[in-house]
Amino acid sequence: MKITIKDIAKEANVSVTTVSLVLNHKPCRVAQETRDNIMAIAKKHHYRVNQSARSLVTKESKLLGLIIPDIENIFFSSLSKNIEEYCRKNGYALMIMNTNDKASDDLMLLDLLVSRGVDGLFITVSNESFEDAKQMQEALKNLTIPYVMIDRFYPEINSNRVYFDNEKGVFLAIQHFVERGHTKIACIGGPESSKNGSSRTIGYKKAMQYFHLPIKPEYIEIGDYRYHSGYEAGQKLIQTDAEAIFVSNDMMTLGLIKCLSEHQLRIPEDYSIISYDNLLYPYMQGSEITSVDQNVKKLAIESCKVLLSHIENEDLPCEDVRLEPHLIIKDSVQFKK
Repeated sequence: MKITIKDIAKEANVSVTTVSLVLNHKPCRVAQETRDNIMAIAKKHHYRVNQSARSLVTKESKLLGLIIPDIENIFFSSLSKNIEEYCRKNGYALMIMNTNDKASDDLMLLDLLVSRGVDGLFITVSNESFEDAKQMQEALKNLTIPYVMIDRFYPEINSNRVYFDNEKGVFLAIQHFVERGHTKIACIGGPESSKNGSSRTIGYKKAMQYFHLPIKPEYIEIGDYRYHSGYEAGQKLIQTDAEAIFVSNDMMTLGLIKCLSEHQLRIPEDYSIISYDNLLYPYMQGSEITSVDQNVKKLAIESCKVLLSHIENEDLPCEDVRLEPHLIIKDSVQFKK
């Protein structure tokens, strides 16, 4: 039988108000002996605070929502894990929703989470939502709860946003290739409809121009951030004279590695590789891939800090937090003699 707060009050011979104050750790003039007795009774009967009932009083659900495009992508699974851990430590539960990179699911899940009474939202919109952004932008403008856009955002609307400087990250990669003597550098970019995808491809072109290197059309392949597109891009790039390949995310790098392996091509002896995300190390055997590191834990923590601060004070101005990427050098880039 489920025990209630009234049952605890009766057994402890105190008022319901006293029990409520003690169980919710509220300041009150209750003797320590009485506090200990109430907590012991609650523990004995496996009492749990009814969060739904508490929400009716406090107007807070202690529930947050996270919308991500692809839970199978190691970047987003790591991001979800780190956000969930931080939220839990701060007294919040997290509902994680996956859109499979579909704009229609962005809108549907946004409505679903708001209807569940979440106190705030973490949002990484789908790539598809950038193709026709009007609906999603309108939905975000009409939100009555705080939210923060992570990794991807709409420059046109004023919103909390936490992201990495993509162009700088790509520049670090191309610079490293150049420092090791490479000039024939290809790029597997992300979707042009995606802000990140386009900014990384733009960053590649700017860096190549900075170092006075040729940008050949056949050197650029556009993927969709998924494994298969990295594999397919690799099939085309090995037909060119490129000797080094920059890849816009780790999932496509895994596909590229599979392609090279099937053609008995080695890293770095046949192709030098630099990836983006720095999340591949648990999956690698032998050579480790030089990568632009987006500190996912830092991204998650900064996003949580922004959202929680705006839940506490909704009058705060929107925050724009741009984080700095770093190049983690491993053994996947050969020195050219």
